[in-house]
Amino acid sequence: MLKVTYCMRRLPQLSREEFQTYYRKNHPRVLDAQEGSQLGIRRYVQLHALPEEDCDAMDMGRGGEPSFDAVAEIWLDDHDSLVDQWYSEAGRSVLQKLMADEQKFVDWSRSVMFCSREMVLIDGPTTPAPKRG
Repeated sequence: MLKVTYCMRRLPQLSREEFQTYYRKNHPRVLDAQEGSQLGIRRYVQLHALPEEDCDAMDMGRGGEPSFDAVAEIWLDDHDSLVDQWYSEAGRSVLQKLMADEQKFVDWSRSVMFCSREMVLIDGPTTPAPKRG
């Protein structure tokens, strides 16, 4: 499994809530089903950061960069899928459409994108264990 991961920070004029609302409700509507299928996406997950107070508390004085406002995980079958579909003319056209919309809410000067191979080290049950007592 190949993953394309976007770690995003919002534009300065947006609150975290405004950023996350736009990202959750508007950004997925940019593409129709056919355009989305041109990229060979198996799974698309949005991870929305908790309120800044919670993230600051979890930092516990480590002094790192401010937390990201959201992370996107896009799952592809393999490297060939990335090359064949994302680098094609049709794929680039779809990506351009997404990038144009991202200009409305993502500050790419403070955000990160990377591609990786998934290496599962622990694969436990998908449902929570029953509570005791």
